[in-house]
Amino acid sequence: MKSALTNHRLIIFLVKMKQKYLSELVCLILLGLTPSLQAQTAGQKKILFDCTHSETAGNGDWCIDADLHNLDWNPNATTGTGGSHTKSNPQQYPTPTQTAITTSTAETYWEGALSYWAIDCVKKGYWVETLPPITGSITYGNTTNAKDLSKYNVFVVNEPNIIFTATEKTAIMNFISNGGSLFMISDHTVSDRNNDGHDSPAIWNDFLTNNGVQNNAFGFTFALQNFSDASSNSNVATALTDSIIHGPFGTVAEVKWSNGTCMTINPSQNAHAKGHVWKSGKGQTDTAVVCVTSQYGCGRVAAIGDSSPPDDGTGNPSVSLYTGYTGDANGNHRPWLMNMMIWLVEGGCSVTTGIEKNEMNWSATIYPNPVLNEINIQLPNVVNNLAVSIIDVMGREVIISENKNNSHLNLTELNLLPGMYLVKIIADGKNQLVKIIKQ
Repeated sequence: MKSALTNHRLIIFLVKMKQKYLSELVCLILLGLTPSLQAQTAGQKKILFDCTHSETAGNGDWCIDADLHNLDWNPNATTGTGGSHTKSNPQQYPTPTQTAITTSTAETYWEGALSYWAIDCVKKGYWVETLPPITGSITYGNTTNAKDLSKYNVFVVNEPNIIFTATEKTAIMNFISNGGSLFMISDHTVSDRNNDGHDSPAIWNDFLTNNGVQNNAFGFTFALQNFSDASSNSNVATALTDSIIHGPFGTVAEVKWSNGTCMTINPSQNAHAKGHVWKSGKGQTDTAVVCVTSQYGCGRVAAIGDSSPPDDGTGNPSVSLYTGYTGDANGNHRPWLMNMMIWLVEGGCSVTTGIEKNEMNWSATIYPNPVLNEINIQLPNVVNNLAVSIIDVMGREVIISENKNNSHLNLTELNLLPGMYLVKIIADGKNQLVKIIKQ
């Protein structure tokens, strides 16, 4: 709810609100506040859950909280009363306010099939919001969008049922390459919940292989399958160093797939792509992988092939929900999903490395940036053994150049593909990383 709502609209909204929220909202109004003014801690990591791609269509309720259930996705979101307008219409800020959550807060504090997961994130110290249907838009670097991806650390998309536009794909790719993290959740093939001809594994593959920035950048694709590992699947990575399986939220011993799909990894596309869980009875190879992580640029990606594990069994009363988050796999889905979320939140890379800033007696300037076919690297003073390398998102050095005992280096005819790169500058035995964008 926006702060500009009139008193009349506030009254209407109060009538529609769930009874458990009334006292808090009235207190906020008496104080001259609205839920959109919830306080955040400075530097708090922020997680944005997408609800613009029909995530609450059909039998899905993939949102953290919804005060209204008046949507119809057929195939796009429209609001109304009665008839088919029964799907969750989540707002940006969950209510009651997340600032009141404590270690003892129950997941029923919010109403959405992802509420338990979101409340666990808040208890961990993170801030959660929703990109709402109808009014939400996926952008990166758009200063006029209050919910621009640049304002968040992690973007969660649980079973999208509307294909991403070219602009949205570019925004998400740039968000990741510049240090953001994406949590990709798919479901089985032929799971088109809004009847627009697209289902989640095909939508994710379109994003991965046809994004206009760098295709196949993450090193994996989704299979178009529909299978269940209804019994306990203990085919998880065995390495104790695997932070997804042996993570800060606990150790994962098993998972359960209730009509989902898997993925195939191609290490030649991205050496960071890594499997953590495989289909029951399959080898721990690059195929039949049900949980994958990868890195791209300064960002991180996690992907699973079933939307059931984060389902907490509560939410929109008009759909059937299941207790996948804590009820399935002997409770292993909760630490598994939280380990991935923590790994994503704590991702990103620094633009300066190799030496503490207060020890550096120089700092390089690179221009122009964004780059066309030529860049200049300027240091304030003459240095010894100036060397430069340009590193792509896969960590490969694509250009290496040296210019001993100088303060300036000019690189021409770069012939780089569009995208993000890191320029590693070494001088006087010290180094600095600077991020550049090739147009």
